Amino acid sequence: MKIEINLKIILILILLLIIKNINTYIIFIIFIILHEIAHLIMGVLIGGKPKKLIISPFGASLEFYTYGKNNSLCRILFFLIGPLTNLIIAIIFLNLPEYDFYREEIIFTNFAIAFFNLIPILPLDGGKILKELLKCFVGLEKSNRYTIFISKIILVIISFLYAILIVKIKNIMILFLLVYLWYLYNIEEKKLNLYEKTSKSIKNMI
Repeated sequence: MKIEINLKIILILILLLIIKNINTYIIFIIFIILHEIAHLIMGVLIGGKPKKLIISPFGASLEFYTYGKNNSLCRILFFLIGPLTNLIIAIIFLNLPEYDFYREEIIFTNFAIAFFNLIPILPLDGGKILKELLKCFVGLEKSNRYTIFISKIILVIISFLYAILIVKIKNIMILFLLVYLWYLYNIEEKKLNLYEKTSKSIKNMI
């Protein structure tokens, strides 16, 4: 399995070093990698073949050649194990003695990663779980369209809320994360459009 690291992480590290907020980011990167390792282990257990781990400035993602047992239950377990791992880590540190200097940051970071990834937005774990659940009831094509639509609605709501609260929050990292989410969503939307065009072309040829 290949490991691919986006060099923009270095720029983020330099920026956070200047504003003296680098420790939080390093903790985030460590536990987001553990999140993906949990996906990796589950993927291998269900017979998948890992391709590469991509580490980017605002997260990490795992690519597989195949996912092994390609049924909805296995795929839901695969997507769920990452957030569940972060929740378990947060609960463990919650019950540790309070002398640990980074204890609170580790607890907050893991809870944040878990709940953030469970938001039903593609390509987050929550969005993929939603798509698998919908696929059981309405089929693949409709589940793709419905999940994209729900993702867009939730992103619009989050963006609207952030716009209202921006004066109180005053956190530029949340803005960067929101922009990054829109970027990932647009990629998923383009993939869906390409998939639908390809499917139509194949049907017309038949």
